[in-house]
Amino acid sequence: MVWAKEAKKSFSQIKSIHFTESETNEYKEQLLIKIRNKILSMMEAMPAHEPEWKGNYRVLVDNYKVFYSFSNDKEVCTGDC
Repeated sequence: MVWAKEAKKSFSQIKSIHFTESETNEYKEQLLIKIRNKILSMMEAMPAHEPEWKGNYRVLVDNYKVFYSFSNDKEVCTGDC
C-alpha cells in the first residue's frame, strides 16, 4: 500500500490528550492494520460519493474516512485520509 503525501501528514498529526505517546503510537499501528484489512475485504465495493474523489473508493475506520484507489493490475493501492 502506498500512502499519499497528505495522508502521511494527516496520520502523523493523530495525537491524544488522554493517552501517552506510546499508547497513541500503538493505536496508530493497530489503525494501519484495520485500514489495510478493511480495504482488502471491501476492495471496490464502496465507491466514493464525493465529487473530488470520483474514481476512488472509501472506507470508514474508527471514524476516519479513508479514500483509496488501485493500479490497473490491482497490485498497488494508494490511500489518503
